[in-house]
Amino acid sequence: LRLNGGTILATLFLDMFQCRMCAENPLAKLFGGGEPTQPTKPKSGTPKPRRKQSNSTSTRRDEEFHPRSDEEVMAAVEQWEKYAHPRAREFFSSPEMLREVLVQVARGTDKNHDPVLGPESTCVFWHGDVTKEDQQAAIKMIKPGEQEESVTYVNRVLAFIFATDDSFEALMRLPKEPFKMNCNDQLCVHLAHISLAV
Repeated sequence: LRLNGGTILATLFLDMFQCRMCAENPLAKLFGGGEPTQPTKPKSGTPKPRRKQSNSTSTRRDEEFHPRSDEEVMAAVEQWEKYAHPRAREFFSSPEMLREVLVQVARGTDKNHDPVLGPESTCVFWHGDVTKEDQQAAIKMIKPGEQEESVTYVNRVLAFIFATDDSFEALMRLPKEPFKMNCNDQLCVHLAHISLAV
Protein backbone atom coordinates (compact mmCIF):
# COMPACT_ATOMS: atom_id res chain seq x y z
CA LEU A 1 0.00 0.00 0.00
CA ARG A 2 1.17 3.49 -0.68
CA LEU A 3 2.18 5.26 2.51
CA ASN A 4 3.96 8.55 3.02
CA GLY A 5 5.91 8.90 6.24
CA GLY A 6 3.52 6.54 8.05
CA THR A 7 0.39 8.45 7.04
CA ILE A 8 -2.11 7.40 4.45
CA LEU A 9 -2.46 9.52 1.35
CA ALA A 10 -6.18 10.05 0.85
CA THR A 11 -7.78 11.41 -2.31
CA LEU A 12 -11.32 11.42 -3.62
CA PHE A 13 -12.49 8.08 -5.07
CA LEU A 14 -16.24 8.11 -5.34
CA ASP A 15 -16.91 6.69 -8.83
CA MET A 16 -17.02 3.07 -7.63
CA PHE A 17 -20.00 3.73 -5.38
CA GLN A 18 -22.02 6.15 -7.50
CA CYS A 19 -23.36 3.71 -10.07
CA ARG A 20 -27.08 3.44 -9.38
CA MET A 21 -27.63 1.04 -12.30
CA CYS A 22 -25.55 -1.85 -11.00
CA ALA A 23 -27.57 -4.73 -9.61
CA GLU A 24 -24.55 -6.12 -7.78
CA ASN A 25 -23.55 -4.49 -4.54
CA PRO A 26 -20.22 -2.85 -5.41
CA LEU A 27 -18.98 -3.59 -1.90
CA ALA A 28 -19.38 -7.33 -2.39
CA LYS A 29 -16.14 -7.21 -4.36
CA LEU A 30 -14.36 -5.52 -1.47
CA PHE A 31 -15.77 -7.52 1.41
CA GLY A 32 -15.85 -10.86 -0.40
CA GLY A 33 -19.61 -10.93 -0.86
CA GLY A 34 -20.14 -10.96 2.89
CA GLU A 35 -19.55 -14.68 2.98
CA PRO A 36 -16.17 -15.41 4.55
CA THR A 37 -16.03 -18.63 6.47
CA GLN A 38 -17.43 -18.68 9.99
CA PRO A 39 -18.18 -17.03 12.38
CA THR A 40 -21.71 -15.96 11.60
CA LYS A 41 -24.12 -13.95 13.69
CA PRO A 42 -24.79 -16.01 16.78
CA LYS A 43 -28.36 -17.01 17.45
CA SER A 44 -29.60 -17.39 20.98
CA GLY A 45 -28.29 -20.57 22.48
CA THR A 46 -25.37 -20.86 20.05
CA PRO A 47 -21.78 -20.11 20.99
CA LYS A 48 -20.18 -16.80 20.09
CA PRO A 49 -17.33 -16.70 17.57
CA ARG A 50 -14.14 -18.11 18.98
CA ARG A 51 -11.21 -16.00 19.93
CA LYS A 52 -7.96 -17.26 18.56
CA GLN A 53 -5.86 -18.96 21.22
CA SER A 54 -2.86 -20.11 19.21
CA ASN A 55 -1.84 -20.56 15.62
CA SER A 56 1.32 -22.37 14.62
CA THR A 57 1.71 -20.12 11.56
CA SER A 58 1.49 -16.89 13.57
CA THR A 59 4.12 -15.38 15.81
CA ARG A 60 1.43 -13.66 17.87
CA ARG A 61 1.63 -14.31 21.60
CA ASP A 62 -1.66 -13.87 23.45
CA GLU A 63 0.07 -13.41 26.80
CA GLU A 64 1.70 -10.24 25.42
CA PHE A 65 -1.62 -8.60 24.52
CA HIS A 66 -2.32 -5.29 26.26
CA PRO A 67 -5.93 -4.22 25.57
CA ARG A 68 -6.79 -0.56 25.21
CA SER A 69 -8.85 1.13 27.92
CA ASP A 70 -12.10 2.79 26.82
CA GLU A 71 -10.27 6.14 26.74
CA GLU A 72 -7.44 4.68 24.64
CA VAL A 73 -9.96 3.13 22.24
CA MET A 74 -11.66 6.49 21.70
CA ALA A 75 -8.31 8.28 21.28
CA ALA A 76 -7.21 5.77 18.62
CA VAL A 77 -10.54 6.04 16.80
CA GLU A 78 -10.39 9.85 16.79
CA GLN A 79 -6.87 9.74 15.38
CA TRP A 80 -7.72 7.16 12.69
CA GLU A 81 -10.88 8.97 11.61
CA LYS A 82 -8.71 11.83 10.32
CA TYR A 83 -7.17 9.45 7.78
CA ALA A 84 -10.33 7.70 6.60
CA HIS A 85 -10.70 7.88 2.84
CA PRO A 86 -13.76 9.75 1.48
CA ARG A 87 -15.07 6.45 0.02
CA ALA A 88 -15.42 5.11 3.60
CA ARG A 89 -17.23 8.25 4.76
CA GLU A 90 -19.64 7.90 1.85
CA PHE A 91 -20.17 4.16 2.36
CA PHE A 92 -21.01 4.29 6.04
CA SER A 93 -24.36 6.04 6.30
CA SER A 94 -23.34 7.87 9.46
CA PRO A 95 -20.08 8.79 11.22
CA GLU A 96 -21.18 6.48 14.05
CA MET A 97 -21.15 3.44 11.74
CA LEU A 98 -17.55 4.13 10.73
CA ARG A 99 -16.66 4.74 14.36
CA GLU A 100 -18.17 1.38 15.39
CA VAL A 101 -15.91 -0.45 12.94
CA LEU A 102 -12.85 1.49 14.11
CA VAL A 103 -13.75 0.72 17.73
CA GLN A 104 -13.69 -3.01 16.91
CA VAL A 105 -10.26 -2.59 15.31
CA ALA A 106 -8.97 -0.68 18.36
CA ARG A 107 -10.33 -3.31 20.76
CA GLY A 108 -8.82 -6.15 18.70
CA THR A 109 -5.30 -4.72 18.60
CA ASP A 110 -2.69 -4.05 21.28
CA LYS A 111 -2.60 -0.57 22.80
CA ASN A 112 1.13 -0.37 22.06
CA HIS A 113 0.72 -1.06 18.32
CA ASP A 114 -1.11 0.91 15.64
CA PRO A 115 -2.41 -0.92 12.54
CA VAL A 116 -2.94 2.35 10.64
CA LEU A 117 -0.16 4.74 11.61
CA GLY A 118 2.38 2.48 13.32
CA PRO A 119 5.91 1.83 12.06
CA GLU A 120 6.03 -0.47 9.05
CA SER A 121 8.74 -2.60 10.67
CA THR A 122 6.36 -3.94 13.35
CA CYS A 123 3.52 -6.43 12.97
CA VAL A 124 0.22 -5.49 14.60
CA PHE A 125 -1.45 -8.70 15.71
CA TRP A 126 -5.19 -9.25 15.84
CA HIS A 127 -6.56 -10.43 19.19
CA GLY A 128 -10.25 -10.34 18.30
CA ASP A 129 -12.48 -12.84 16.56
CA VAL A 130 -11.14 -15.09 13.83
CA THR A 131 -12.81 -17.26 11.23
CA LYS A 132 -13.22 -20.87 12.33
CA GLU A 133 -11.79 -22.70 9.36
CA ASP A 134 -8.78 -20.65 8.30
CA GLN A 135 -8.04 -18.48 11.35
CA GLN A 136 -8.34 -15.09 9.62
CA ALA A 137 -8.84 -11.84 11.56
CA ALA A 138 -12.53 -10.95 11.32
CA ILE A 139 -15.10 -8.49 12.60
CA LYS A 140 -18.87 -8.46 12.48
CA MET A 141 -20.61 -5.44 11.03
CA ILE A 142 -23.93 -4.41 9.60
CA LYS A 143 -23.35 -2.97 6.17
CA PRO A 144 -25.45 0.02 5.11
CA GLY A 145 -28.71 -1.11 3.54
CA GLU A 146 -28.55 -4.51 5.24
CA GLN A 147 -30.32 -5.73 8.35
CA GLU A 148 -28.11 -8.57 9.51
CA GLU A 149 -24.52 -8.64 10.65
CA SER A 150 -22.01 -10.22 8.34
CA VAL A 151 -18.45 -11.31 8.98
CA THR A 152 -15.77 -9.31 7.22
CA TYR A 153 -12.01 -9.74 7.08
CA VAL A 154 -10.18 -7.05 9.06
CA ASN A 155 -7.47 -6.47 6.46
CA ARG A 156 -10.10 -5.87 3.74
CA VAL A 157 -11.96 -3.38 5.94
CA LEU A 158 -8.76 -1.51 6.77
CA ALA A 159 -7.80 -1.32 3.09
CA PHE A 160 -11.26 -0.03 2.21
CA ILE A 161 -11.17 2.66 4.89
CA PHE A 162 -7.57 3.84 4.52
CA ALA A 163 -5.90 2.79 1.24
CA THR A 164 -5.09 5.28 -1.49
CA ASP A 165 -7.01 5.03 -4.73
CA ASP A 166 -4.19 3.28 -6.60
CA SER A 167 -3.61 0.71 -3.88
CA PHE A 168 -7.34 0.12 -3.43
CA GLU A 169 -7.89 -0.41 -7.15
CA ALA A 170 -5.04 -2.94 -7.26
CA LEU A 171 -6.42 -4.77 -4.21
CA MET A 172 -9.88 -4.98 -5.76
CA ARG A 173 -8.43 -7.04 -8.63
CA LEU A 174 -7.42 -9.75 -6.15
CA PRO A 175 -9.66 -12.73 -5.25
CA LYS A 176 -12.46 -12.14 -2.73
CA GLU A 177 -10.43 -13.59 0.13
CA PRO A 178 -8.49 -12.11 3.01
CA PHE A 179 -5.51 -10.23 1.62
CA LYS A 180 -2.13 -11.88 1.98
CA MET A 181 0.27 -10.11 4.31
CA ASN A 182 3.85 -9.23 3.31
CA CYS A 183 5.03 -10.40 6.73
CA ASN A 184 3.48 -13.85 6.04
CA ASP A 185 1.44 -13.69 9.24
CA GLN A 186 -2.30 -13.65 8.58
CA LEU A 187 -3.04 -12.51 12.14
CA CYS A 188 -1.10 -9.31 11.46
CA VAL A 189 -3.48 -6.51 10.48
CA HIS A 190 -0.97 -3.72 9.86
CA LEU A 191 -2.21 -1.73 6.88
CA ALA A 192 1.34 -1.36 5.54
CA HIS A 193 1.79 -5.17 5.51
CA ILE A 194 -1.09 -5.86 3.11
CA SER A 195 0.30 -7.48 -0.02
CA LEU A 196 -0.78 -7.00 -3.62
CA ALA A 197 0.24 -10.62 -4.32
CA VAL A 198 -2.34 -13.29 -5.09
